[in-house]
Amino acid sequence: MLNILSIKGIALSIACLLLTQSVAAAQKNSMADAAKYIQLQTASKQNFSAYVAGQKNAKQGLLLIHGWWGLNREVETWANKYAVAGYRVMAIDLYNQQTTSHPVKARALMSKVKQSVTNEKYAAAIDALTAPNRKLAIIGRSYGANQAIHAAMVAQEKVSATIVYYPFKKVLTDTKMLSAIKTPILGHFAQHDYFFTPDMLTQFTTSIKKSGLAMTVNMYNAKHAFTNPVGKNFNETAQMLSLKRTRQFLSKYLN
Repeated sequence: MLNILSIKGIALSIACLLLTQSVAAAQKNSMADAAKYIQLQTASKQNFSAYVAGQKNAKQGLLLIHGWWGLNREVETWANKYAVAGYRVMAIDLYNQQTTSHPVKARALMSKVKQSVTNEKYAAAIDALTAPNRKLAIIGRSYGANQAIHAAMVAQEKVSATIVYYPFKKVLTDTKMLSAIKTPILGHFAQHDYFFTPDMLTQFTTSIKKSGLAMTVNMYNAKHAFTNPVGKNFNETAQMLSLKRTRQFLSKYLN
């Protein structure tokens, strides 16, 4: 016959086994949701890569678009932070797995981007990021802000919000094309931006208004790329305030 100590020992063993199984399952789920690169394909059968992170069953999804340096480690970190906050995140690669830290090469990489092909990438990425009961938003910084406008045009009703950070030079101002966007827009702009001047901002906001779109304009006492922690223009005060406003905007339109 089993004594009390034996019964307690068996119970403890069972508890340990169940705990081990629970931990293993959690580790498996964590691995399934771990950040990684995936391959996607456009409607015209062109392959491209994207960096994905966050829980697969997240109710809020973000499509991130990199700046002129490409999809580098800083963008991966950006995506990871949103993933930790509870979003399913996809950072799309527009440069065919190339990155740089040199302005001359960055301009060369940008010049090779064909908008028609890139728009197909946005369509494929949005489809891949879409899930039942999940609302989506698009966020782009610098060159990615210019591209976020195009992505929003492609996505239309499939996304619920668009956020742009300090566009890089000429941004789309064609009112007929802009009218295809179906989301509210949150804009973060730098007061001392050599790459996106006050005249450019005025032209952009005027076109947005004429297109019937709603855009919230936030100005910061900062320079271009003020959110990039590894860049020379990083401004922590502006970065934190813009992040707060971004989270409020996402909370409003993705819930």
